[in-house]
Amino acid sequence: MRNIAVVAHKYLPQPDDNLIDFLNIKKESRVLHIKHSFPDASDRCSSYSLYSKGSKIKEKTSADYKFLPEALVYIKELFFTIKWIVFSKTRWDLYIGMDGLCVFFGLILRSIGACKKVIFWSIDFVPQGRFKQSWKNLVYRNIDILACKKADEVWDLSPKMAKGRKKFLGLDNKDYKFRKIVPYGVWTNRIKKYPYESCEENTLVFMGHLIPKQGVDVVIGKIPEIVKRIPNFKFKIIGGGSYREKLINLARNLSVDKYCIFLGRIEDNRILEDEIARSALAIAPYLKTPNSYTYYADSGKIKTYLACGVPVLLTDLPWNVGEIQKNKCGLIIKDDGSDLAGKVLFIMKPKINREFRENAVKYSKNFDYEKIFSRLEL
Repeated sequence: MRNIAVVAHKYLPQPDDNLIDFLNIKKESRVLHIKHSFPDASDRCSSYSLYSKGSKIKEKTSADYKFLPEALVYIKELFFTIKWIVFSKTRWDLYIGMDGLCVFFGLILRSIGACKKVIFWSIDFVPQGRFKQSWKNLVYRNIDILACKKADEVWDLSPKMAKGRKKFLGLDNKDYKFRKIVPYGVWTNRIKKYPYESCEENTLVFMGHLIPKQGVDVVIGKIPEIVKRIPNFKFKIIGGGSYREKLINLARNLSVDKYCIFLGRIEDNRILEDEIARSALAIAPYLKTPNSYTYYADSGKIKTYLACGVPVLLTDLPWNVGEIQKNKCGLIIKDDGSDLAGKVLFIMKPKINREFRENAVKYSKNFDYEKIFSRLEL
């Protein structure tokens, strides 16, 4: 039994939440989950939850530091991470950081003996234009290089990540101490699936952070074409973000707001999964932009869709898009939306939807979290 700390920047549920669940199922000695809000979230709080042998024994949330400039927010995060790790009076066997900055915090803690081993679970890689300011991109780039070189292990979401780092950061295999693929997964057995007859038959669902490159505006723009064939069509949009109000206004301006249901963030994974599972069809209309989070990473939302038994329409950005189409649990769409309406109509046909739902459940068993985490031998 080990003491394991997991540190992440948070907005929507991420793989760190599932790892925490797994560690608590195993009843590890102590598990500490530290969470820092993303800078564009509605707050700038830091918080932690401490577990002992599977039971939560303590939790705390800091004050809201929304008033601080962004640079000082990161210093705040460093302060609370070090404080909560050191004052836990525990020698942490593993420190798992979910991004380069969180790993940097861990490297400092390792240097003072507060943790033994630092793991970088890299859940995104954006080599170009992640931020608007060039200096931020430079800092991000150098922190990522440091994290990859100095972490005891690097866990990549997809095989594309190492290729991207070699191309843009000049990192070769010799630069890592140890590297493996640890993709997004889903707890397939806990999700209730709905057959076509019990689902919301004409409902399309999107789940994710509402920012321009997610392509939700493209979907809204095609609703007038879709409702000509499906008058009772609904588009459920789960998530929040800086682009939400613009999407609401777009729907209103196109007079399709009555077809759009903005559900906001759903933080409870089980409620989120049930909302998706009730839908007839899901969509991941990623745009091909230089600052895409998806091209080199692994799309968690797509795996959630499929594990819920819901077929998916997606652009050809994710690394496993070919597998999804080959297994007939989804179809590739163009990111300009030119073929969107036709493919929505096709997969919403009862016979096709039944077939794709069955295939989605079958395919999703390949990425069950129980299998993924058990192979890590933590």
